[in-house]
Amino acid sequence: MQRRSTPAEGFAQEVSRTHALVSQFLLQRLAERGLTGLAPSHGDILSQLFCRGEVCMRELSEAIGRDPSTVTALTKKLVALGFVATRKSSEDRRQTTVFLTDRGRGLERDFEEISAELRSMWGRGVAPDELACASRVLAVMRENLTSALGRPGADGLPRPARAPAPAPDDAGASARSGQPACNSARKDQL
Repeated sequence: MQRRSTPAEGFAQEVSRTHALVSQFLLQRLAERGLTGLAPSHGDILSQLFCRGEVCMRELSEAIGRDPSTVTALTKKLVALGFVATRKSSEDRRQTTVFLTDRGRGLERDFEEISAELRSMWGRGVAPDELACASRVLAVMRENLTSALGRPGADGLPRPARAPAPAPDDAGASARSGQPACNSARKDQL
């Protein structure tokens, strides 16, 4: 007899499969636009640069919650592709600043269009309050994992609030649907 997976195992499998499909989707859309060489892992760096213009490597690492060596490797690839450039600080030669090139600034429209298509596509059939609930649950899980790694706050992101306990009237709906209850009153956490 085959063992049934627990809700936690099923959730982890769905997150993993969804992540893989998101990566495939992004790579396909990038290739369709002739943007080969870029990977989904470059998205956080590009997003920061679109918003901030330029940023030092240390701040970039903190902002996207990645190890400095990973950010350095990703940045070197973006430099090789001609999308970003780097320069040493005149005050502190140990500090490197990353900024978009003209070619990199040209990516912003593609980035926005592909991101909008992805958000539109994955949200089909999912109510906004369900997305808000999923976002809160994932934020708490990220917090739990960050703490378990002994790095509270290492991701550079604000600490998420705990998902609220289900309201008494939600418990019945949860039991009837077979799905966990989630209070959707905090829609501002999306």
